[in-house]
Amino acid sequence: MDNPDVWRGDRGLTDIIDQQDLPKSDLRFEVLGTIDEASSAIGLVRAGPARPRTKETLLEIQRDLCWMMSELAEASASAQASTHITPDRLVYLAAEYKRHTEEVQLGKTFVIPGDTTVSATLHLARSIVRRAERHVTRFVHQVEPLNPNLIAYLNRLSALLFAMARAEDAASGTPSTEAHPSSNGSHPDPAG
Repeated sequence: MDNPDVWRGDRGLTDIIDQQDLPKSDLRFEVLGTIDEASSAIGLVRAGPARPRTKETLLEIQRDLCWMMSELAEASASAQASTHITPDRLVYLAAEYKRHTEEVQLGKTFVIPGDTTVSATLHLARSIVRRAERHVTRFVHQVEPLNPNLIAYLNRLSALLFAMARAEDAASGTPSTEAHPSSNGSHPDPAG
């Protein structure tokens, strides 16, 4: 089709780094789109009334997610991109998680999002990150070798976002709404 009024994207094709005319249904785009969606949800938190330290941490995370998208866009069986998502980034997330869980006890029940706009948006971001984690896990089986830190990063990020949501509720003086105890009497493992 040489019609200048028809863009390649109109036919369901797009380019990525050094590959052209890939179908938009390719799993890579589901991965990239979901990570981008998570970053956008995190951006909503940064644009709102979250605490300054929370906003600072979230900006750092958004930068990591941009690096991750770049790395995944270059991922192929024949060439691997350099990585920013190193074990040091996993340590950073673990330290932030610890800091937030020292601020507020996570409790032993499920939490229903919606007590504050900040925490509800953090929970939204967390659920999107979990979806990204599932997609990246599937993608790893298609393109190898892939940076093993990517899945761990997303797993730890979702746990951190859960802890941040609880800490933001506590800091605002708003208790998180609890649903019911899990079947084993403890809170669902956010690191799971």
